[in-house]
Amino acid sequence: MSTLSLPLLDRTSTAPIWFQIMRAIEAEIAQGAWGPGDRLPSENELREHFSASRTSIRDALSRLESAGIISRQQGKGAFVERAQGPSAWTLPSAPSLLGEYSEDGRSALSSEILRAGIEPLPSWAAAVVGRDSPDGTGFVLERVRAVGSRTAVHVINYLPSRFAGVLPDLRDPRASLYAAIRNVAGVRIARMHRTIEAVAADRALAGLLEVEPGHPIVVVEAVAYDQSGQPIDFSRASVRTDRLRVSVDTGFDAGGISTETASGRYPSALR
Repeated sequence: MSTLSLPLLDRTSTAPIWFQIMRAIEAEIAQGAWGPGDRLPSENELREHFSASRTSIRDALSRLESAGIISRQQGKGAFVERAQGPSAWTLPSAPSLLGEYSEDGRSALSSEILRAGIEPLPSWAAAVVGRDSPDGTGFVLERVRAVGSRTAVHVINYLPSRFAGVLPDLRDPRASLYAAIRNVAGVRIARMHRTIEAVAADRALAGLLEVEPGHPIVVVEAVAYDQSGQPIDFSRASVRTDRLRVSVDTGFDAGGISTETASGRYPSALR
């Protein structure tokens, strides 16, 4: 019988075995059960504890190693490198390369494009960015974004069709959408309005973010405006805050009023 304190697998879960093992080990490290330099249980001990295949154990350890949480030494085992806490994603009051780097400057967010093209816009997005489109279409960009090898964000952007030309610039996994808009279309983001709420992940979103359905997710909805005050992007980012902490930096004018909420020009109901 195993003497490890790790939780057992949930055999009724839809999450892969390797994923459950990875999360269990990751949680123990984050809670201080093992510190930097400590040796993890051997593969055989983990196999016995989890009643899992060697392949599942190695897949879990490989992903932890890719994330920089552990290192493996042939013939010696796996060792903790650092306690993994969430990186930080700052939402500044002045638009910039939003979310391109963690706050500590070490972990760049990379992107994988799931779909991109001209599509009919949802009614709530069309009301914001599709008013100049007679057929109600726009440029839709859907991506998943990762901190290192760890998927942390699912984001969909809805833009006017004229911005579809930025797509070639986004083939680089490290590319910034707003930098591409500036470079290709000559349009700068002047200000943004954001709404932040907590939701339960549905099955589709849970699969993309590698969590169980019902897992709490932070959703950041944003409308970006150009220098003429026209909305040019409506986005919805679903964030795993155990991997990417969201912080908000808000500016204030000379009277102490928030520069992002005082104008009253933002749409109050987008859906």
